[in-house]
Amino acid sequence: MLLLAACGAPPEVVQSPTATVTPSKTPTPGASPTSTPATAPAAPQGVSLDHLKLALKPVVVGLTQPIALVSPNDGSDRIFIAQQTGVVAEMVRGKVLSRHYLDLSGLVIDQGEQGLLGIAFSPGFATNGRVYVNYIDHNGDTEIVRYTADKPASTSPKWVSRQVVLRIAQPYANHNGGNLVFGPDGMLYIGVGDGGSERDPQHRGQDLSTLLGKMLRIDTGDATSSATSPGTYRIPADNPFVGRSGARPEIWSYGLRNPWRYSFDASTGALWIGDVGQDAWEEVDYQPPGAGGQNWGWSLWEGNHRFPPGAPSISRAGFSFPIVEYSHPFGETVVGGYVYRGAAYPALRGTYLYADYIKGWVGGVRVTSPTGAPLASPQSRVLTRTGGRPSSFGVDRAGDLYLLDYGGTIYRVTATTR
Repeated sequence: MLLLAACGAPPEVVQSPTATVTPSKTPTPGASPTSTPATAPAAPQGVSLDHLKLALKPVVVGLTQPIALVSPNDGSDRIFIAQQTGVVAEMVRGKVLSRHYLDLSGLVIDQGEQGLLGIAFSPGFATNGRVYVNYIDHNGDTEIVRYTADKPASTSPKWVSRQVVLRIAQPYANHNGGNLVFGPDGMLYIGVGDGGSERDPQHRGQDLSTLLGKMLRIDTGDATSSATSPGTYRIPADNPFVGRSGARPEIWSYGLRNPWRYSFDASTGALWIGDVGQDAWEEVDYQPPGAGGQNWGWSLWEGNHRFPPGAPSISRAGFSFPIVEYSHPFGETVVGGYVYRGAAYPALRGTYLYADYIKGWVGGVRVTSPTGAPLASPQSRVLTRTGGRPSSFGVDRAGDLYLLDYGGTIYRVTATTR
């Protein structure tokens, strides 16, 4: 059972976001931390959330604990679904093939928040056949592993190599993060939780000497000319903590509790992170394109609030804060999603969708008006209720958006105007 819940009758509108959205120049990689989103595209971007009607259409039922859905980036219409048990299924034109595409069930420990937690296909998968997975092994530790298929177009390839790229020791069984995403820069982004227990007892979120509680960024050689040796990776020269004494150079941003799901806006390149909260607040973080080095505050802050409650006041300087937060019991486990950039539902375009695993609702955030102009403050609200346990989102080659329910159903997200 996936236990993403934070330690500890929703209204119709998500509580007001605290961050503001103002125009800014696109930061360069490694620039100073900022919580000000970059200017959005000027093209029309759908409708106001007040006029948006969301619906969920079941596409597949009967899966076991689905936690990730990805396109292989090979020009095909294939979709791959990772299940926490360790099995990766392949879906073609809405039908799940009976043969497992990749079966790691013998390698993962599937209990609580552990198991197979993330999957990403190389930007060059069509030719190099590389697939990356993130799972918790039988020692209870994180393994990022690269598998290489002999025939990338095959539905039942032979896996000609298995190479461990990165191992991260996990002190507890929860807060593992687990997502893997190749960014628009071709680098692999790895979301890692704070190591677990509760309240970050070793203060790892603020400790730059550990990979726990961080967003990592590494060069696997998949989208660059810098080939890597088997199982290794390079540190991008523009990572923000390269050369800082005592800091791990893989770190892109820090101060995260459990960044379960995150994604890049396919149009702007901005990074949206759903970071699961502790006792009181859930948050969605917005990272401008190319800007690394943010300190998202955990465990000195939970969202916009000092942590633990009652702790002495400190300056907000040097921290980045959520673009959206909401309190318990309105929701208790945020599930990060995607900004919709598909063509099928123009009303939805430009809207960031996310969900709450415990309460089962799907929310939307808009940072631009229907004309594409930046809003003075983000607009957010609940758009629909699932009646289930949303665990993740995914996007196919056409830009269609899917919602995964932990009970085993995959939904296609549709939208109309009210």
